[in-house]
Amino acid sequence: MNRLEFLKCSLLSLLSPSVLFADEMAKKSAQMVNSENKNAPLMLGGKSHYWNKNTRLTIAMWDFSWLTDQGQGGKYENIERRVAEAAARGYNTLRIDCFPSRLLQKTTSFSKGYNPGEALTIPCWGQVTTSFSCNALRKLKQLADACRKHNIWLGLDSWEKGHMMGHKSALVLDNERSVIPEAQEEKALRDFGHTWVKAIRLMREGGILERAVWIAPMNEVPHFASRSLESIRKISAHNQNEGNVKFDKNRLTNERYKQINLWMAEEIKDEISKEDIPLSYSSLGAEGFNERLPEIYDVVDVHFMPNCIYSREETEQFEALGKGVSRSMNFQRYEKVDLRRYSELWDQACKRHYAEMLLRTRNYMKSILERTLFPSGKRMQAVITEAFGPCFWPDHRDVNWEWYKHYNGDSARIAASMPFEGVSLSNYGEPIFTLWEDEDWHRNANLFTLNVLE
Repeated sequence: MNRLEFLKCSLLSLLSPSVLFADEMAKKSAQMVNSENKNAPLMLGGKSHYWNKNTRLTIAMWDFSWLTDQGQGGKYENIERRVAEAAARGYNTLRIDCFPSRLLQKTTSFSKGYNPGEALTIPCWGQVTTSFSCNALRKLKQLADACRKHNIWLGLDSWEKGHMMGHKSALVLDNERSVIPEAQEEKALRDFGHTWVKAIRLMREGGILERAVWIAPMNEVPHFASRSLESIRKISAHNQNEGNVKFDKNRLTNERYKQINLWMAEEIKDEISKEDIPLSYSSLGAEGFNERLPEIYDVVDVHFMPNCIYSREETEQFEALGKGVSRSMNFQRYEKVDLRRYSELWDQACKRHYAEMLLRTRNYMKSILERTLFPSGKRMQAVITEAFGPCFWPDHRDVNWEWYKHYNGDSARIAASMPFEGVSLSNYGEPIFTLWEDEDWHRNANLFTLNVLE
């Protein structure tokens, strides 16, 4: 063995079998993609788009936190420094709540709801370290200016469903009291879209819109719709067939969603066509996109956050820590759990089932891409902005991030080997979480995403 071969073998021996497995899968998939699309520019809706110049989007989800935690001592207090950090980590896109309804207000306020440094406090999206007031439009312009300086794009979304619909509650409509009657659904959703249009015009005047790589009217639309629209509730509650007539719940649900998504987005689409900005659908997973979306949509934003795969014995071990621990829990419930033991069990399960977990990821990604073709032949482009590990992951001193990083990094490599236009590494890839501190992990994974097709 010569010196070069020795060094190569030594390097490979340092990599875990899981990483090698994922990279080998990526190489094979990349060969397939390249053979079908050699030297072809990435296309959007059948035409090349201005942001899509033979590059992928490497996406960091900064959600609504980028604004809510800008008060004194907040993680985003120095927004330009944070944008520079994102660029250093290899990100070229930030997915954010641009707070459309708040852009129309002179002043918006956030109340303190998080106490950093407390023993059992787990950081959460949208935390407010210090109560403060601001002009949301001015703050968004500052963010856009910083992004322009560091060559970063903005994916513009909205999480504030309640506020957008004229409610005081910020993020969600009340499950029972805020159900929209079926007869009022069209007006409510078209009003929702009109609020967006007014905000878009302000963003255009402020030079913000030129950084936009998509407009997504509402985060995880079905999640909202199924709880807050009377028509969807009626369909969901229908559990039996009547006579000889088969009640096709899936077909009726898809038809209603198609109507809902048209009402909400039709005016938005007309407005952003001036800049040829794509319209994005923010999904709760691998839905029947081509059946529940009108063809005005250009992009599908998929959220995929599975837990580890557990055996029956492993599930019992998790449940011994508390009811529901084997499933995804919210951060408040995690505070009552022995998180050191939780972390140990999760690491052990990942080691045992890692190959299965990666295969599940690949199969899920494949199923997404199979649902992006409209009957007309138009294909929606797919991005991933919420991924890959459990939706709720406790960021606590007793929890080890290493296997979480293995899984998310390797899953991102698998996605990057397939024809996705943009990939995100983690729901926790932002400054409010300790994962942000591992600069090398972010940069290396993003470099893979950017270069796998070359």
